[in-house]
Amino acid sequence: MTEADKLASPGGHRDLPIALDARSREMFALAERVAAADVTVMLTGESGVGKEVYARFIHAASSRKSGPFIAVNCAAIPEPMLEATLFGHEKGAFTGASDARAGKFEQASGGSLLLDEITEMPITLQAKLLRVLQEREVERLGAASARRVDVRVIATSNRQLREAVGEGVLREDLYYRLNVFPLRVPALRDRPDDIIALAAHLLQRHAADRKVPALSTAACDYLRRHDWPGNVRELENVMQRALILHTGGVIEPADLRIDGGETQQLAGVGDDGEALDLEASLRVSEGELIRAALRAEEGRRKPAADRLGISPRTLRYKMARLRDMGVALP
Repeated sequence: MTEADKLASPGGHRDLPIALDARSREMFALAERVAAADVTVMLTGESGVGKEVYARFIHAASSRKSGPFIAVNCAAIPEPMLEATLFGHEKGAFTGASDARAGKFEQASGGSLLLDEITEMPITLQAKLLRVLQEREVERLGAASARRVDVRVIATSNRQLREAVGEGVLREDLYYRLNVFPLRVPALRDRPDDIIALAAHLLQRHAADRKVPALSTAACDYLRRHDWPGNVRELENVMQRALILHTGGVIEPADLRIDGGETQQLAGVGDDGEALDLEASLRVSEGELIRAALRAEEGRRKPAADRLGISPRTLRYKMARLRDMGVALP
């Protein structure tokens, strides 16, 4: 049995979070204590660190575990649709509303609602969210009265919340309402003892019906030396590539395409050095422009959008798509 095999599933249960590093064990122990208290939780941390894993763990360890767990990515839903998605609507509330529909708050009643990337929610919608959190009732678009909801809210953000308040992208009153119990998820580079266990777990997840290859000792050493700016999402991309590239049932360092990962993961390159996928190549260029603009504006979204000549909302969409590809952003 290889080192990675031993670490693949701590405790022998595939659904348990990967937490071999002392810092991770401490964080999950704290999250378990928070789960027992039915309070709002604010999870922060870099993109790709696994904030949703913590959110699902809190739900599963709480008294609401038999209820639904509903997740909404606030950065991925167009602004005109987000309000109806969260709060629901009545028939005829707007063009195309051919029937009444419950929103995510109602759907999550009795369980937990994850508001992912809450700082990307339009400021105009945050006031309505604040009221829902205060009153524990939701009013559908076009409705004459409000409905009671019993929901635990868990929110996430990859931004520094106080800075988001100062920049005017997060209401201060909403910040205090959400930040009842803050948990900052450490970056993967700060919990190195998780790296190999996570790598083995991700290989198992993506191998499907194929035999899961082993990670050689040299490959494990190679993975430990990388600082993982894209965190677990970047590691997942590397493992998916390794499943394609390895031979002989063992993954070696040569199969771990880490350096220049963004270009390699988005565009194939032929023997003549030309990109095989024009659309993917364009995404690489777009990603580099977005990263450069964010670096130039020290991570501030609105000035970066102005520099790029696009709206802040469009920038949020593009950033969400890049993060889903495992691209590390400032």
